[in-house]
Amino acid sequence: MKRYSIAVALALLLAIPGSALAATVHVSGHGQSHDPGIALEDARDDAVAQCTAQGGTPIEEVYNHLTRAALWLASSIWTCEVP
Repeated sequence: MKRYSIAVALALLLAIPGSALAATVHVSGHGQSHDPGIALEDARDDAVAQCTAQGGTPIEEVYNHLTRAALWLASSIWTCEVP
């Protein structure tokens, strides 16, 4: 009976698509502009593009930073789930 329970549990786990094979990674993006809002938007777009290029799904932004030099420089770090 114990082997049967283990087999059923494994079958149920594998029935959920991608649950056993997905990994969570962090990706970063960078942007620059004369406008701080555009720089941050570009950084977020770049991070999301890095995630989708790996075949992943962006989950949430975990950190961003904006600084002023000759231009506004932005960086954004996202959590990404990849297969």
